[in-house]
Amino acid sequence: MKCPSVMAYADVLDWMFNLERFGIKLGLENVSEFMSRIGDPQRDLRSVHVTGTNGKGSACAMVASILRSSGLKVGLYTSPHLVDFRERIAIDGKKIPEEEVVRVSSELRPVMEEMARESTEKQLTFFELTTGLAFKYFAERKVDIVVAEVGMGGRLDATNVLLPEVAVITRIGLEHTNYLGSTVSEIAREKAGIIKEKVPTITCERSQEALAVIGHVCIGKHSALKRIDEDFSVGSVTQSLSGTSFDYRGEKELKNLHTVLVGRYQAENAAAAVAVCEALVEKGYSISEEDMRRGLKRTVWPGRLDIVSRSPLVILDGSHNPDGVGTTVGVLKDLKVTPLTYVLGCMDDKDVRGIARALSPAASRIICTQTPYKRALPAARLAEAVRSEFAGPVEIVERPAEAFEAGMRSTDGRGVCVIGSLYLVGEAIPWWSARKPKSSARSRTTYKSPVRIEAENKRL
Repeated sequence: MKCPSVMAYADVLDWMFNLERFGIKLGLENVSEFMSRIGDPQRDLRSVHVTGTNGKGSACAMVASILRSSGLKVGLYTSPHLVDFRERIAIDGKKIPEEEVVRVSSELRPVMEEMARESTEKQLTFFELTTGLAFKYFAERKVDIVVAEVGMGGRLDATNVLLPEVAVITRIGLEHTNYLGSTVSEIAREKAGIIKEKVPTITCERSQEALAVIGHVCIGKHSALKRIDEDFSVGSVTQSLSGTSFDYRGEKELKNLHTVLVGRYQAENAAAAVAVCEALVEKGYSISEEDMRRGLKRTVWPGRLDIVSRSPLVILDGSHNPDGVGTTVGVLKDLKVTPLTYVLGCMDDKDVRGIARALSPAASRIICTQTPYKRALPAARLAEAVRSEFAGPVEIVERPAEAFEAGMRSTDGRGVCVIGSLYLVGEAIPWWSARKPKSSARSRTTYKSPVRIEAENKRL
């Protein structure tokens, strides 16, 4: 094996993704010790910490964009990535350079390996290492503030070593029930674990079951809670293929805000982002109304109800649970672009019948495919589940690129929508970029080793 100091970027990715074999370990003991050994970079970071089942990535992107518009140097840490690992770690919209991934990970590797030699229980996971890499990079670059997305849950997630300026909980639903609990209240308890002493909390959650938990934790932590429809709200929401417009009421009333992200639910995510910024203003940050307007307009968050072409209509959407898919379908029906041909691929731990049930009212044809990951549900098994919920044409095309092309050839419906998995969207982005004229391509493919293909899927 090469010395870490001279390892190439592709070699580093192989090594990092090979850590996926250690699975998911929820808990703060190892990551806290790791951070301590590398100088506790998280203590040098001011941050906004965001969790939730749906909407947390969009909310992170919006907050980061507004803060950038206000003149701050902003780090953004999100997961998973769609095409390029470096999407996870960005400063002012620029992905961490490959050479910085190599340098920082090479500095962290001896620390991680020393911990593992001391005890197998101290072996770090991929996400724990990546979190350390991100926070060290942000601290070295002296960012003004970090917007950090929770990987899973909240209370025991590696990112929860942060002491944020504001905690954010978007919408809560049933997810990762084998890790987080089988009821909404149990999952809400895990999400509410990011609430810190005297740190304000913003939430888009409406269910009384979840709010009871969040409110109880906020009281115990002396955290001022701001709830949608109570302390801030949206109104006059309009949506089109060009994005979403709405009015905001909170500390101020802001009329006709706009984001290019499509869907009524994005108005709520945007409202949460504005509420976060109002909370930061109360802490002394300088963020103007114009910063908020400009930041929302400039927000880009690929692969989430992402209309990459209008003629022909091509939509990429990473929704991977029945609630998320149902929300997407509702928006598409409101926009009067249904029925559609759906290219569907799912991981094997998802409620595929529920997803198919959500798609069926707005589908003319469903093409079942599978991504090249160990946890991908085989296309034939996916088709079985789909046929139990959808009476229309169901096709099996195992290779994603061939499935996308089959969708483009379909004369059923008004266009094609790729849906069911962020990993499937990750396959679709370079396919679409290669299919378009080079001058308009938005993404490029990046190196994927056999180890990465085998291991990369375990975050979803």
